[in-house]
Amino acid sequence: MAKDSHHVIPRVRCRELGIPPNFPGNVRKFSVSKHRAWHTLFGTALPEEAIEIIRNEWSLTEEGEQSLQKLLGNVSLLRRKK
Repeated sequence: MAKDSHHVIPRVRCRELGIPPNFPGNVRKFSVSKHRAWHTLFGTALPEEAIEIIRNEWSLTEEGEQSLQKLLGNVSLLRRKK
């Protein structure tokens, strides 16, 4: 399987900070497909920033979470009646 080098702290950010992008621990090897997927979804976001993107864009809203909890409560009530 082909592997790509992925910079945890993106090279562009390293340049902005004036640090070398290939410092120890900053380069990880991933499959080409996973590496492309990361950049497709998160661009040059850091892992912590990607978590925030997931929370803000891909997770249930507060209203959705409340609706889910209500639905799950109804389901558990139905299961107890059996």
